[in-house]
Amino acid sequence: MASDEQRDDSETVKPDARTSAQRPALRRSGRRRWYFRIAALMLPIALIAVTEVVLVMLDVGDDLGLFLKVRGAPELLHYQVNPRAEESYFAGRKLAGPEPRRFDLPRPDGVFRIVVVGGSTVLGFPYPPELSFPRQMEVLLNHQNDGQRFEVINAGMVAVNSFSVADVVQQCIAMQPDLIVVHTGHNEFYGPGGVASTTSMLPMAVKIRRLRLFQLLAPWFVDEQSNRGDLMEELPASVTISRDDPRYATALDYYRTNLERIVSTAVSANVPVVLTTVASNLSNHSPVSFLIPETLSTDEMERWRLHFDQGEQLSAAGIWQEAIEQFEIAEETSTDSSLLHYRMGQCREGLQQYPEALKEFELARDVDGCRFRAPTPFRDIVREVASQAANEHVHFVDSATQLADETGPAIPGANLFLEHVHYNLDGHRRLAVILGRFVQQQVLQRTWETSRVPEDSRFDELLGLLPEDRLSGLSYALRVLSVFPMTKTFDVNIHKEMIVSEMRQELSLLQPEQQEVFADLSLDDMATRLAAALADSYRGKQQLSRELYYRRCDQIRQPWDADVLFRLARSLSDTDQPAEAIEYCQRVLQLNPQHADSGELLLKLQGTVPTK
Repeated sequence: MASDEQRDDSETVKPDARTSAQRPALRRSGRRRWYFRIAALMLPIALIAVTEVVLVMLDVGDDLGLFLKVRGAPELLHYQVNPRAEESYFAGRKLAGPEPRRFDLPRPDGVFRIVVVGGSTVLGFPYPPELSFPRQMEVLLNHQNDGQRFEVINAGMVAVNSFSVADVVQQCIAMQPDLIVVHTGHNEFYGPGGVASTTSMLPMAVKIRRLRLFQLLAPWFVDEQSNRGDLMEELPASVTISRDDPRYATALDYYRTNLERIVSTAVSANVPVVLTTVASNLSNHSPVSFLIPETLSTDEMERWRLHFDQGEQLSAAGIWQEAIEQFEIAEETSTDSSLLHYRMGQCREGLQQYPEALKEFELARDVDGCRFRAPTPFRDIVREVASQAANEHVHFVDSATQLADETGPAIPGANLFLEHVHYNLDGHRRLAVILGRFVQQQVLQRTWETSRVPEDSRFDELLGLLPEDRLSGLSYALRVLSVFPMTKTFDVNIHKEMIVSEMRQELSLLQPEQQEVFADLSLDDMATRLAAALADSYRGKQQLSRELYYRRCDQIRQPWDADVLFRLARSLSDTDQPAEAIEYCQRVLQLNPQHADSGELLLKLQGTVPTK
C-alpha cells in the first residue's frame, strides 16, 4: 500500500515539477510566436515605407499634397500651391485646380495671408482663378489698407465637397494663414464621399492615393478611359433625391460634421475662420426632377395636371394672377412639385411680388431631386456650427442672403450666375465686396471705406480682365447645359437661348478679327489660358502690338509664373522696348534661375541697352 501511495505521489508530483521547470521556456516560446506575428504584420508596412522613401528619393511619381517646394532654388517665392492636389480625391484623375500660386514660408513680415477653400465656385470655374472672388478680395483689401500687403490664396478645387475641404484645411494650416475662408456646400451629394456619389472618400484612401507606390501601380488597375468623361455626368449615382429620402438627412449630417471638423482644425491651430453660405441660381435655372409627385392617386394626378397645365398656359401668356390661381388649386392636391413652385415664383416675379417670388424659387430648388444646388437647410447648419463654436475667432457671414439683398429686388439668377451655381463676373465682384468688407470690419476691426473701392474700369485693369473673358464664361455655361443631367432641366432650351443671346451681344463688342481669333480657341484654352492663347494667336499673325496687350494682361493675372513673364519680355523685345524687357528677364531668373531662354534673351538685350 505504501509503495502504491508513493508511486501515486510520484506520479502526481513529477508532472508538476516538469511544468514548473518548463514554464520559462514556454513563456519564451509564446513571446517568440507573438514577436513573429508582429514582425509578419510589420514587414509589409516596412517594405512599403522603404519603397516609398526610395521612390521619393528617385523622384518617381508626384507629390499630391496641397502645396510643395518650388524646384531650382529660386530667389523668391519658394513654395507653390500644387495644381495636382485634387487628384488624391479623385483616384488620380487630372482636373482643374487649385490655382498654382507661389508664396513664401515663413510668411513674410507685413503680409496678411488668407486661404479660401471650397469647390469650383471658389476656383472661379469656368473663368481662370485670377478673376475669381478670392483674387478680387485681394485687390479690395490691398486698396483698403496701407502699410500691409494682403495675399489671398485660392485653394478651390473642382467638384469637391466638405469631405475634401476638411482635408484641405488640415493641410493649409502649414501655409501659415492669418485667416481661412470656407465657401462650400454645392457638391455635398455628388462630390467625393457624397451620399449619392459614384466616388468614395475615405481618409485612408486619400492618403493611399498620395503614395508614390500607388501612383506607380495605379495604371494597372485604373481604367484611363473612365477618367475622360464629364464629371457632371459621372459623379451622380442618382439625380432624384427627395427631402424625405434618408440620404438627404445623411447629407445634412455629413455637412455639419465636416464643418465642425474644419472649425476644430482652425481653432486648434489658433487660426481665425470665416464660414459662409453659398448662393445658387434661382430664377433662371429650372428644376431637373419631381414634376409630379408619384404618391398621388390617378384621380388626384389628373386633377393636379389639369390645373397645372392651365396655370402654365396662363403663365406663358403673362397672365400672372390667373396663373397663380390655377397653380394654387393644383397645390391643394400636392405641394411636392419643384416645377410648380418654380412657375409660381415666375408669376410672383412677374407681379413684382419679390419676397413671395424668392420663397417660391427657394422651394423649387429644395424640392428639386437633382442636388447640385445647396438646399436651404445648409444655410442654417453653417450658422449653427459657427455659433456653437463659441469662439471669437469663428465668424459667420450669410453671403447668400446678402447677395440676394444687395442685388434686389431682382431674384438671384442670370444677374449673378452663368448656369446653376457658378458665378458670372458680376457675381464674383459682388461676393468679393461682401466678403472683403466683412473681413475688414468684423475680422480686422477696421473701417471699410467705400471711396477706396476701385471703379469697375480700374478694377478690371487690376485683374487683367479681357473683353473675351465674358464670352469664355458664357461658352462654357452653354456646354454645361448640354451635359446630363442639366439637359433634363425643364426650361433648358430657354436657358440656352438666353446665353446665346448674351454671347451675341458680347461678340458684337469685339472687332471682326477679334471675333475670328476667339472662335478658333478651344474650350480648354478659354478656361485655363485665355490671355496666353490669344497672345499666341496674334503672334502667329505677326500682330505684335496686340500680342503685347494680351501678354501684359497675362502677367497681371500670373505674376509668379516665370514662363508668362518670359513671353512678356520676348514681346517687349520684339516691339523695341529693351529696358522693360530686361526687367522682366531678371524677374524670370529670380523665379527660375535655370530658365535658359530668359538668360539667353537677357544677354542679347544687355548688349542693346546703353549703360548710364
